[in-house]
Amino acid sequence: MSASTVPAAPRTSELAAAVNAALRRPEAGEKPYAVILRQVRARLTAAATTYDLAHPSAETRQKVETLTRQIVADYRQNQPVQGLPFLDLTDNEVVQRVLSDVLGYGVLDALLRDERIEEIIVNGADILVIDDTGKHPAPLNAPVDPDQLIELINRLVSSTGRQVSLANPILDAQLADGSRVNATIAPVASPSPALTIRRHRLVARQMPDLIARDSLTEAAARFLGAAIQARLGILVAGGTASGKTNFLNVLAGLFPAGDRIVCIEDTRELQMPITDVIYQTVRYANAEGTGEIPQRRLVQNSLRMRPDRIVVGEVRGAETLDMLLAANTGHEGFLATVHANSAADALKRLIQLTTMSPEGAQIGDKTIAEWITDAFHLVVFLKKHPATNQRRVEEIIELTGGVEQGARILSQPVFKREGGGALVRTPYPLARAERFRERGIDPAPFAPTPRVTTTPEQMGNAAQRKW
Repeated sequence: MSASTVPAAPRTSELAAAVNAALRRPEAGEKPYAVILRQVRARLTAAATTYDLAHPSAETRQKVETLTRQIVADYRQNQPVQGLPFLDLTDNEVVQRVLSDVLGYGVLDALLRDERIEEIIVNGADILVIDDTGKHPAPLNAPVDPDQLIELINRLVSSTGRQVSLANPILDAQLADGSRVNATIAPVASPSPALTIRRHRLVARQMPDLIARDSLTEAAARFLGAAIQARLGILVAGGTASGKTNFLNVLAGLFPAGDRIVCIEDTRELQMPITDVIYQTVRYANAEGTGEIPQRRLVQNSLRMRPDRIVVGEVRGAETLDMLLAANTGHEGFLATVHANSAADALKRLIQLTTMSPEGAQIGDKTIAEWITDAFHLVVFLKKHPATNQRRVEEIIELTGGVEQGARILSQPVFKREGGGALVRTPYPLARAERFRERGIDPAPFAPTPRVTTTPEQMGNAAQRKW
């Protein structure tokens, strides 16, 4: 065969060689790992039909690992010849980081797997975590690339059908495990991205767990247990991350086994150890602005489900009116939480939230206050100690059933921490003791401990006897 009949080498192979050579060349200041990661991603993009990166299987992970090892070997071989920067990572370290960056969540991977972390905060290239020890910088094995973080955020929320982009710079989504994700990018946020991942951890699932953590005393726990059995309405109040949801879950665990429970939440967080329980969560509007199912609709619908108890994870708007109406029409034993700075403030906030509905705005505050006293009988206020991060019950108040002029709801403390110390029983007798008796619960064990007052004369006689 003459030379003229030999087919010429296809130009595509020359182009591919040029592309591969360009990929191997580091950009200005680019580190060796970044070069390898760039090559892996380019090869995966070229073979997009071969690799399912959205839902990686064990086979896909094996293919990515094999590809990464080939590229690492190629880099090490060319490093002395082409004067490439030295790769100071082992092959296994590079493989694990690539798998995390390509198939996982990069620098967020280890943080998302750490069950001790309850909140992850990203400010551009800085990552903070909140755990039992407080807020501190995240322990990272690799630097943070803000641009790659945006890609990781979109991968994290891909199952929700939402994405963060220049066209939609604000993202609010819920993950399958109940974690809440909020992300904001430039030009809205600076530094960008601004990311918050709130993870709910039920670290105390029963009353003994709360007692062991000094969240409350045995006496207070027995009182609340009796209140649940007596079908009293209990409102759990506190600030952000004060432990309201966790405490509500513990209280719900005290429900009688045969009760049918309907639980309504903005985000699925409660995990009740009950057989007959239905969880309902809100649905946000889609990209077209339709399909929203608000919490108010869920409260209204729950009344048609023949519930023995209704639990509202957190009231924050117009659904408060429907909750009060339901509690005043035969649905006793409501449990709910609300953001507030004190137990007394929680009652004021319920009035404010009720008026957020069009119907509630037409009702007088005094009438709403009377509905509150009929719906709820106890308010449990929790607080997170700023120095120790310990979540504790600060006080338990009882609504005595009266409303003063100006819609002031009358109440009295049942348990209270004195000077920030132990949670002790106050000297006030229970105003709702008859409700305990009506439901077969003896209120006598929860009577206040008599306070013995000693006169100076008695002290003198005691001193003489001791002498």
